[in-house]
Amino acid sequence: MSDKEGVPAVLFEEQGYLEEFLSQAASEDQAVEDLIFRRMLFAGISFSRLEFFRCRFEGCRFSGCQMPKLYLRDCVLDGCDLSGCQMSDATFRRVRWHSCRLAGTQFFGSLLQDCIFEDCAADYANFSNSSFKQLAFTDCRLTEASFCDCKHTHLTLSGCAMPQADFTGTSLKGIDLTEDEIEGLLVSGPELRGAIVTPLQACDLARLLGLIIR
Repeated sequence: MSDKEGVPAVLFEEQGYLEEFLSQAASEDQAVEDLIFRRMLFAGISFSRLEFFRCRFEGCRFSGCQMPKLYLRDCVLDGCDLSGCQMSDATFRRVRWHSCRLAGTQFFGSLLQDCIFEDCAADYANFSNSSFKQLAFTDCRLTEASFCDCKHTHLTLSGCAMPQADFTGTSLKGIDLTEDEIEGLLVSGPELRGAIVTPLQACDLARLLGLIIR
């Protein structure tokens, strides 16, 4: 990764200085830019209102971190553990999440624009009341994840396992679910209008809506 002038990102290696470094950035209202964080432990560090531009996180652990109003732009998270993190009201623009653990992670009320989640485990993650613009989930596990009352344009779900995922109040119109596992999908009914499904999925969804097929 590099900045607009082609200067390569710098590897941040000082675990002992990490909390002080981020606290100083927050207090001075300065964005963290063009850094690579590799196998860093962020547990217990407050990320409230922090901004990261063109940064890469590799194998980092954020378990249980408080990150309200976090802002990531042009960032990559690869093989990171963000289980249980609180990232409500955050903003993510052009962010790629690859092979990350997101169990129970809270994205409530966030904006995700031009983002992709690849091969992530996001069971019980909460994306409710969020806005999605050009967001893709590919080969992700989303068991009992919550997508209630979301607004979206160009949402893609491909090869995802979503048993009992909750899309109540979120339109699935135009979304191709034919490559996804949607057993027990939670909806009130109107959300399914215009969704693209296989005949077998249609039968399962009909039962979900209380229809009797003979």
